[in-house]
Amino acid sequence: MASRNPGLHKGHRERMKKQFRENGLTSFNDHQILELLLFYAVPQKDTNELAHTILNAFGGKLSDVLDAPYSELVKIKGLGEHAATFLKLLPQAASYYMSTKQLRNDQCFAEGIDDICRYFEGIFMKTDNEEVRAAAVTSELKLIREKKIADGTICSVGFSIRALMNFAVECGCDRLIIAHNHPRGVFTASKNDMIATRDIVRHFRAFDIEIIDHIIVGQNGSQSMRSSYYAGSIWDEDFSIPGAVIK
Repeated sequence: MASRNPGLHKGHRERMKKQFRENGLTSFNDHQILELLLFYAVPQKDTNELAHTILNAFGGKLSDVLDAPYSELVKIKGLGEHAATFLKLLPQAASYYMSTKQLRNDQCFAEGIDDICRYFEGIFMKTDNEEVRAAAVTSELKLIREKKIADGTICSVGFSIRALMNFAVECGCDRLIIAHNHPRGVFTASKNDMIATRDIVRHFRAFDIEIIDHIIVGQNGSQSMRSSYYAGSIWDEDFSIPGAVIK
């Protein structure tokens, strides 16, 4: 079948590019974003129908398309090896961008919690595994050093308070921010997260080291436990969790 009128086809591409330049992606839905991306991988072809076909094959979400295996993408008629490789490149390029955009060691978390959450979102974007990490900071929230402390969740046997204490001593700091991720779940703190955080806060308080916050990063965002209305009370000296065992 012959392709659509080349003039109309070119005009459609130019209109979408102009729309992006003027408004960014805020006015685009998943299909339009994918169609726009395919402009640069599938030249001289109407990518509207192809974008619909790809989205329908992977559940209708752009994120599912970008997470799909290369071997599945190349099965889509009209996509091809070049375009499939391009789509697999995008999330890794985004991850690399975020990791190189992170705060330098001579900068501060100037916007406080928002900066801290964005920082750890970028850190955890690079891994599909559960990790516990910590950042040593000054009283002005200047980043001294950031490090992976353990594999696993904050509640797992893989986490070591001694390792966290050693990190604080190595950095010569008295303020720490801890973080862990839920790579396949939500960023809401569980009861076990709260119990573990309470114990860590109390343990380090005895050594005059402040745990400024505990950030949880999930699939779709992050949470500051200290800013949370239901978990923030962990930092109160008399806070107790129903059903928790005092260590």
